Amino acid sequence: AARRVCPATGKGWRLPSDAEWRQLAARHGGISADALDKGKSAYKALLTGGGSGFNALLGGGRDQQGQYARGDAHGFYWTATESDGGAVYYNFGKGGQALHRQTGGEKDRAFSVRCIHD
Repeated sequence: AARRVCPATGKGWRLPSDAEWRQLAARHGGISADALDKGKSAYKALLTGGGSGFNALLGGGRDQQGQYARGDAHGFYWTATESDGGAVYYNFGKGGQALHRQTGGEKDRAFSVRCIHD
């Protein structure tokens, strides 16, 4: 569903790849696994009001039982990249105030998307 939503908004729109998300994060300090500050700068820069203009929101997601949770604690964003039987996603984690890259995301979960235009 995440891959279909972006093209449905109009010609040239698509879901970004893991590499594109990683590039975005790197421009703002990097994800937790790559950055000296463990992804804190990217988290702050890419969140709403952070100065990058990206304006990510924390919205949580739907779990495998169909319940929505963690709306005020995480911002989960799908990529178009498959991994470990699922897909790669990025997690804005409020508790540690850091941006994380995660693999193997179960595709039946409802996470946010950010579409880009070619």
